[in-house]
Amino acid sequence: MLYSLTLLTALLGITSSQNIYDCPSSWFTNNGFCYRFEADVPLSYDNARGSCNLNGAGVLSVDNMAENTFIVQWMQQNDPFQQDWYTSGVPVLPGTIVVNGTGFIWESTGEQIDPSLSSVWLNQSSYTGSRKVIIYTYGKTGPGWVLADPTVKRPYICKISMQEAYRIMLTDRGFDYGIDSPDMASLEMGPHFIIQPHSMVVISQPGALTEPVSLDCVVQANPPATYRWFKGDKEITDQTDSRYAITNGKLTIMKPDEAKDSDRYQCRAENKFGTVISTFAEISFGSLGEFNNVPDAGTKAKAYEGATVQCSKIFYKPAISYQWYKGSDQQFIRTQFQTYIFVSNSGKLYFSEVTRNDEDQYSCVAILTGVNRYTIGTDQPPMATSMPIPLVVEDQAPLSEWGPAIQNDFIAVFPKSPMRGQDVRLECFAYGSSTSVFTYQWTREDKPMPGSVVLSDQNRVLTIRDAQLEDSGIYRCTVQRGAAASDTKVMQLMLGAIPYFVSPLEDQHADIDSQLTWICNARGNPEPTYQWFKNGVAITSETSPTIRIQKNVLTITKLDPKVHNGMYQCGATNEHGTSHSNAQLRVLAFAPNINKFPPPSSIIASNGGNLTLRCQPEGSPFPTITWSRGGAAINSDGVKYTILANGNLHITQISAGDKGVYTCKATNSYGEAQASTNLDVTSGATISLPPTNQVAVVNRTVFLVCEASYPTGIDMVHQWTFNGFPLYYDLVHFRQTQGGSPGTNGLYVLNAQFDHEGEYTCTARTPFNAESRSAYLTIQGPPRQPAGIYVQSGTVTQTSAGVVWTEGDNSGGTISVHLIQVSNQFEPGVWEDLLTVSVVESYRPESTTKGKHQVNATGLNPGTGYMFRVIAQNEYGLGTPSDPSSMVQTLSAPPRVYPNHVRGGGGSVGDLTIRWEALKRSQYGVANGTIYYKVYWRRKDETVKDAVWNLITINNDRQEYAVTQVGAEYYYLPYETKVQAVNSEGPGPNSSVVEIYSAENLPIGVPENVNTFTFNSSCITVNWKPVPDDRVHARGKILGYVINYWDEEDDPNLFTRSIRYYGNVDSGLVIGLESQVNTIVDVQVYNSAGLGPRSNTYVMETARLPALHYSEEVRVASAGFGKARVWWRGITTAQIEEDITGWVIWLWTASEDWRGAEMIEIPGNVFMTTLHNISEHRLYAMRIAATSFGGTGKKSPTVYFTT
Repeated sequence: MLYSLTLLTALLGITSSQNIYDCPSSWFTNNGFCYRFEADVPLSYDNARGSCNLNGAGVLSVDNMAENTFIVQWMQQNDPFQQDWYTSGVPVLPGTIVVNGTGFIWESTGEQIDPSLSSVWLNQSSYTGSRKVIIYTYGKTGPGWVLADPTVKRPYICKISMQEAYRIMLTDRGFDYGIDSPDMASLEMGPHFIIQPHSMVVISQPGALTEPVSLDCVVQANPPATYRWFKGDKEITDQTDSRYAITNGKLTIMKPDEAKDSDRYQCRAENKFGTVISTFAEISFGSLGEFNNVPDAGTKAKAYEGATVQCSKIFYKPAISYQWYKGSDQQFIRTQFQTYIFVSNSGKLYFSEVTRNDEDQYSCVAILTGVNRYTIGTDQPPMATSMPIPLVVEDQAPLSEWGPAIQNDFIAVFPKSPMRGQDVRLECFAYGSSTSVFTYQWTREDKPMPGSVVLSDQNRVLTIRDAQLEDSGIYRCTVQRGAAASDTKVMQLMLGAIPYFVSPLEDQHADIDSQLTWICNARGNPEPTYQWFKNGVAITSETSPTIRIQKNVLTITKLDPKVHNGMYQCGATNEHGTSHSNAQLRVLAFAPNINKFPPPSSIIASNGGNLTLRCQPEGSPFPTITWSRGGAAINSDGVKYTILANGNLHITQISAGDKGVYTCKATNSYGEAQASTNLDVTSGATISLPPTNQVAVVNRTVFLVCEASYPTGIDMVHQWTFNGFPLYYDLVHFRQTQGGSPGTNGLYVLNAQFDHEGEYTCTARTPFNAESRSAYLTIQGPPRQPAGIYVQSGTVTQTSAGVVWTEGDNSGGTISVHLIQVSNQFEPGVWEDLLTVSVVESYRPESTTKGKHQVNATGLNPGTGYMFRVIAQNEYGLGTPSDPSSMVQTLSAPPRVYPNHVRGGGGSVGDLTIRWEALKRSQYGVANGTIYYKVYWRRKDETVKDAVWNLITINNDRQEYAVTQVGAEYYYLPYETKVQAVNSEGPGPNSSVVEIYSAENLPIGVPENVNTFTFNSSCITVNWKPVPDDRVHARGKILGYVINYWDEEDDPNLFTRSIRYYGNVDSGLVIGLESQVNTIVDVQVYNSAGLGPRSNTYVMETARLPALHYSEEVRVASAGFGKARVWWRGITTAQIEEDITGWVIWLWTASEDWRGAEMIEIPGNVFMTTLHNISEHRLYAMRIAATSFGGTGKKSPTVYFTT
């Protein structure tokens, strides 16, 4: 339930004249501080920090027990709902030295919490989140402290020193303060960042020209700022390197070079008011290594079980994505059609259940990608293809319906170290019967899912778009197989964050000789540390005796314009980087004037009613205000007359004797000013303090005052209309207050939006009369949408177009840049950023239309229809996109790009197969025509220079392969190939030359020296001499060996079984045999073409069975510190069992999984041993079994012991 604290305190009668005189209305005074208890609109902790900061205040800090008593008493008297209230108490950063402290600090002051307050803790918190904040909550004995989740919306308390209480009243001071009739467009100010440079990763292709790199730096300043750029600590100009160009703050580097340009860059902007420095932007260069040319060992899996294939390792920077294809014909895997397969961002390929149909060679393709939109350089990023990775499937009987069983790698998160602002991907995948339909479901514990969540890939992937720190938490994936079975896993998502500002620094227009406290409210993960700058130079508490810096709080005493004027910045730093917030400090000193907001020349009040006379002077220091009537001074007694903190005069119980001329006089050390109002008295209700025109920033709260004077005992209500229509108080955007203390009656417009701009009319209505007064509310914020977007006639070329637009309303700010976005006819509705252009670059002063702009939009594809739209940006942010332009067609030209991922593979003996990826339709280069492909190939011969290319023409624009006959004798030879797209305008660029191989032939090599050894009763080891892995013997690339085996009495042509081993290995195991059976084996080598000849055969007998019994008596006793003695009873063996050769003990901690048990081997026919490194007071579990040539026998029951 929402309630008004102002109304509540009035009802409880605790508002005192001290509150009115010392602190503004709705603020409470205690021991030199003002407090505001805000419960009407609960906020998260970060938003509460921003809300308090709007008034120059901070969230509550408690300095001593007396202050705690004040807070507790207020809550007990004024909070009937016993709510939780935010303070600014947080744990200290790891590594912080705590001196006589408690391990907690007040974030609003930077001070450590006094240990004398330890009794305030309630010791009942169960919150275990990584980020915590101290709140007041109600315990058994009353309010006290606990740690709580800072993302929950709660009431909060703001606090400010009375020395700075003037800031509450004067937070709307701007650069026009003290100017009678200001021209808002020409007000002078220091540089304020609109756009800061971003780090970039440059990706280039060998032999291709890399696009220029541009770093943008845009400030708002008057007079205009000058820009300087620094590389590291050294200033750079266009004289430093001819490749550099600096234009209106934009640094452009032509032909970027890794050796020359990899570094950190910083922009500095300055004018006569001061200097600001940007955050560092790093230019780095991306690269993709090569896969090892030695094949990986591959994966062995049992049929009807889950399997994983790992992509080979490769170096990359900054990031890569993966694709997979299967077999020698290299057909890409499409998980939307093969739902039992999953391609993870980790580079692994997962099968929920494999069968013989899945046995093949798989190749992964690594494609270099960026981590954000600031990765630039090429539309065709480098890619590499791994050597074939085999998946070998061993036959076994089909399993009944099984699973789901979520694989151990999941839940997986990408990027591995996710950051705020990234698209964070959570993956979930389960093994289980591929014939069953698995249903994936995601939930978040204790909180709803973020609104930016997108599910994909059969709900196996959850993506959080533009993730925020508040999206951290515990996520649960549940996989169900109908109603039969399910599995679930949870993971805690922890997001890192470069520091960002909860509430950026605000410009300060402060009084001379006053005190200023600036609170830098930044958030990051880890929590940031802080540094302060003035005019680009770091400052500390030692910089000046009037400056004190305590972590994120800067306090300046005895403000002096000669010493303290300038541009100030707060730098917040953590392990991820540094962010800056900047603002200007103007120390003011001038005589009062009342010309900007003069009181009305006359006013009418109601007989028996109350009246507030407005007096709003400007002056610095803020003037002392006195009132007189007919020349006689008015005494502010708090009964008949009360001079409010803002200077207004409140008069109660008005009668005819109160008529007259009232004069407001404002005085400071630089002079005085005065203005008068003639008061008349009537019998009806009148509006004595009407609303005035106001300007507010979007998303801020605005208060429109409306106070009426009316006779005591008469019912009076306030009614509001907006643009002539009745206003409905939805508690979201509008809230009316009535009946409170003077100056607090009116309308709150909460979280003001552009559609709240308009005329507001307040009507004071009694049963006998009504009076109305109006005011206009103007909303400032991001620019309105630009208008008139079109492409200038005659400017369209093959790759560019001249885009023209008229800037929209600036919404009270200064438009600095425009973002041009583009959408092509083949991907309607998909908008991509094309370029950002400053107003200085795009403005057309010769145009007769005000605000006309034009830019040459480059980087377009020929023969493609494009629409453009424009977004303007000012100091408040990006505005609304314009309506799109009409579609224009670029001129036709040969294709700008070449086919990607050229490769070979597959085919029959004598074939040369060439594959590629077809061009997108938008890359064809012609509007109505199509393309065909020219495929070039030739034998690779180091002895022949510039050999002639052979040509294949593929007329199907969607075909992605070509096959030519080179002859069976030219099996497995290296060839070179390149592919080119051609349209009616001509050929496009060739792809890079790629080495491929012609198809393989069947091997002719035969494994030699085949022999076997007994492994146990059901398994034998087969050894052989490998076939040379060369073209003569392998006639291709050896993929592995096949061991064929059959029982001695069986016909090998009818009952042969086989098992495959990948790689050029020289041994393998044959399992699943009967004991004491003669088994015949032979071996074959194979490549992608098939099997080679069979080797000679070898006969081997398996061993007898392992021990069929276990020791039925096992005893454990202590053998001293850290030791345990184990004794067991021996067993006897039958003729079908092998003789015992030793024993094995499995030992593990009873509370852990037995699969992690330590295996202790004990040779010989013994019955006792001593265990070492046994921990005291720990419960152990143990099992024992006999071993022999037949294998490990049956295990004894589990024995538990402790020492």
